[in-house]
Amino acid sequence: MLSVLVLAPFKALAKRLAKRPLVYLTWMRDPTTTMMVNWLDADSHSPDYVLYRRLAAPRGSRWTLARGSRHTFADQKKRFVHHVELQGLQPNTEYVFTIRSQGPTRGGQYFRFRTMPKTLPKHLRFVTGGDMMHDRKRVDAMNKRAAELNPWFALLGGDLAYANGNSNEVGKWDDWLESWMLNCIRRRDGGLIPMVVAIGNHEVAGGTGKVPKDAKYFYSLFPLPAKRSFYAMDIGDYLSLIVLDSDHTERVEGEQEAWLDKALSERASKVPLIYPCYHKPAYGTAKPPADSNDSSKDPLAQKIIKHWCPLFDKYQVTAVFENDHHTYKRTHPLLNNQIDRKRGIVYLGDGCWGVDTRAVPKPGELWYLAKAESKRHLISVTIRDGKPEYVAYEADGKVIDQHS
Repeated sequence: MLSVLVLAPFKALAKRLAKRPLVYLTWMRDPTTTMMVNWLDADSHSPDYVLYRRLAAPRGSRWTLARGSRHTFADQKKRFVHHVELQGLQPNTEYVFTIRSQGPTRGGQYFRFRTMPKTLPKHLRFVTGGDMMHDRKRVDAMNKRAAELNPWFALLGGDLAYANGNSNEVGKWDDWLESWMLNCIRRRDGGLIPMVVAIGNHEVAGGTGKVPKDAKYFYSLFPLPAKRSFYAMDIGDYLSLIVLDSDHTERVEGEQEAWLDKALSERASKVPLIYPCYHKPAYGTAKPPADSNDSSKDPLAQKIIKHWCPLFDKYQVTAVFENDHHTYKRTHPLLNNQIDRKRGIVYLGDGCWGVDTRAVPKPGELWYLAKAESKRHLISVTIRDGKPEYVAYEADGKVIDQHS
């Protein structure tokens, strides 16, 4: 009988895994029938193989071998990123897999995952947040909290490893990936939690106003749809994640704005749950210009308010996830840059998964803020009978805020 690695206790395994591949899951296509298995290692001779089968398959059932590709980890000539896409999977089904092997291995390292449901279940949860790692202790703690919530996936809004597109800080990616692999394991079934990622300024050498080559490690690690940092991830016919690049390697206006208009128009009448996610906020909390306490007067925030927010209003997205400011925030429902409690859209953020916090405005100081706290958190999004509920948790499980 094969032993599936559930990755606990965490401290003992951290030492064992230090020289082993760092495994993480993403998607490029339909999350109900595919899974992208990725790993980072230092073995130039390791095969790009994934061996997998349904967890509930009868004893003696055959395994399926999938082959993929590899490339150097950007400019790191002794590090390699491997990508193997598993296709033709069954929706809402648990699978077990191992990497770099053509056949089952006794004592080998096995992992689990679950594909997404084809139709919206009565209860579906994901977690979201950004600005993840100033130090390992804090990102470990919040990753463990994510696992306790048993989400189907995590929507991560940038500033992941804080490696700054810099070769001198590339080791931070190892630390971040190891923390995810060790800690982000669904407590209910032992499945690795897949990520859907957005780019932030700390993925980019220079932060904003740059091009993809300035974020070489981010683009090397994550195989993105259309090979660019803005894309839609559609899950069944019930949920669309609209991932955007807030002026880091793609401009807010122009091509991305036109794509956003088209993407939302194609989904607005068909998909009941649509969530844009990006890094720099339109309605921030903690980084205003020096001459104003209103961060929406920041030039980049103004650009997002001008080019993206009218499209969110026009197509009535469900809610918007923003990051970057190292605080928790929930806005009032907003429409046309004003409070509108009937048709307005709530903006949630502001990226404080595992980083130092910043001070927030006093209650009533910013017209658009309904709630703001200087606390590290993640946001749990639970779709219950088709209706979303949002709860912000600290790492110890304390609730900061909830909204439905």
